[in-house]
Amino acid sequence: FLLERYGKDGAAILIDEGSGFDSQWGQTFALPGTAEKGYIDVEVVVRTPGGHSSIPPPHTGIGILSELVTKIEGSPYKSELLEGNPYLGKLQCGASYAPEFPSNLKKLLPSGSQRTCKRRSDKLAEEAAKAGPQVKYLFTTSVATDIIEGGVKINALPERVRVVVNHRVNVGDSTESVKKHIAALVAPVAEKYNLTLHAFDGKETPSSISLSGNDKKLEPAPVTPTSVEGVTPYGVLSGTTRALYGEEVVVSPGIMTGNTDTRYYWDLTAHIFRFLPGYDPESDEWAGIHTVDEKTSVKGHINLVKWYTSFLRNVDEAEFA
Repeated sequence: FLLERYGKDGAAILIDEGSGFDSQWGQTFALPGTAEKGYIDVEVVVRTPGGHSSIPPPHTGIGILSELVTKIEGSPYKSELLEGNPYLGKLQCGASYAPEFPSNLKKLLPSGSQRTCKRRSDKLAEEAAKAGPQVKYLFTTSVATDIIEGGVKINALPERVRVVVNHRVNVGDSTESVKKHIAALVAPVAEKYNLTLHAFDGKETPSSISLSGNDKKLEPAPVTPTSVEGVTPYGVLSGTTRALYGEEVVVSPGIMTGNTDTRYYWDLTAHIFRFLPGYDPESDEWAGIHTVDEKTSVKGHINLVKWYTSFLRNVDEAEFA
């Protein structure tokens, strides 16, 4: 409806749920999300002959599937700060404004653009990932084995077993790369057990391993521009945030590990920000996200209302190029 009414790039800005504020390296950052990881669920199905459990093969379908899961989980993706990843922007902001920014990271950050930084991204990503999984998976494709099914009863060999592996695809990578990675891991196991491999061809036959993952795949989102030259959407968002919370707050590109509904609006605007602007430094707003007792503080809620009131006025007055 919106696309039909306003056309491609017909909206100036879109704000959705996302990251908020973070205190790190002795500095407070506001982190509007300017990119989003991709998504693909890969289903692995193993089909093997049935029979009585008293005469089993060396490995049942469940055993073969277990071997596949071990291989998949044992072959994680490399951490890569590819061009356009917002965390690279945060590192650059941290190097410039955070008094406790690690010297080992600062040495790996050139003074030039994100494109220049790509030359040393492997070592930089390796060092940055040491901060823990919450940071690591901002620039690493994640692998999570979340669903497994198989077997009918205790005295019958399983004829069809399946596992579903969730991937959140790194910015700069693709779902096609994930499919190739999985297929390369599965192929030797299929050959080892004399099973036919159906790698994303839509087929499933007896004595086979089938891979599928085309139903809900999502490529990494287009990266939102963060220029502040002239009057820009990012500049208005940044100015509104600092006007409310103080000039000492550093507004930096951000990214979350999860996905949002902004995927439906990519054609409506290039200026998509995933941001939680209500901030209370005395409250841990993220502690109860998607669990029991999810809440926000009164101060955080009031600041959210203040921010949106100012932001809407500022956008209304702005004349974007």
